[in-house]
Amino acid sequence: MSTRELVRTERFVAACRWALVLALTGLEVATLSVWLALVDGAPPLSRAAVVGVVVLLVGLQVEHFLTDLAANGYAVGFPLGRTLAVTVIEALLWIGWFAAAEALGELRGVFVAGVAFAVALAVQHTVEANALRGRSLAVRLFDPGTVGFSLLTAAGASVWLVLSTPVAGSEPLTLFVASLGVDPATAGGLALAAALLAERLLVVRFARRDRSDHTVPARRTYRTGSRAR
Repeated sequence: MSTRELVRTERFVAACRWALVLALTGLEVATLSVWLALVDGAPPLSRAAVVGVVVLLVGLQVEHFLTDLAANGYAVGFPLGRTLAVTVIEALLWIGWFAAAEALGELRGVFVAGVAFAVALAVQHTVEANALRGRSLAVRLFDPGTVGFSLLTAAGASVWLVLSTPVAGSEPLTLFVASLGVDPATAGGLALAAALLAERLLVVRFARRDRSDHTVPARRTYRTGSRAR
């Protein structure tokens, strides 16, 4: 293959990777929106809440599978067991964040819950990056590189919650957004989507960073089942 053909191939692969990131971000936004609509105001053990948790788990599981595909191509970054572990951890963080914000109430409660959510997400993102690199999940539980996009995700989620659900003290913000001719719930969804898109782009980049400096165990490919190194 000539140098020009190689460059074109690399550009095509990169374009497909970022298109996949866009798709999985849309899936994550849709998953979280359905989950919130089901659990908001529902008793913890109600049918709606249980269905919401199932939707959250399934959506996040598919999203993590697609993230692995974007980061590693057809080489499996982490097997089903690890994928499920990462999915359950993230689902618990979203559920815990929403429960804390709801229990604390008002804008101050959403802020406190958001700060705690950001700290927890920094650990979760490090664990996810470990898995995507083929390492043990607990080899490193915190990486300063994950702090920035974890804060961004928590901020986007907080804005989304404030604009999408009744939160005491949020009326001025909601009225201001509405005065701009934008539906507050739509604006909240866009804030969440922007934050999650940045998060997924950075997660994939973070997982791929310095991969050549790490020893990645032999892995199976999706297509052939052959060993890939």
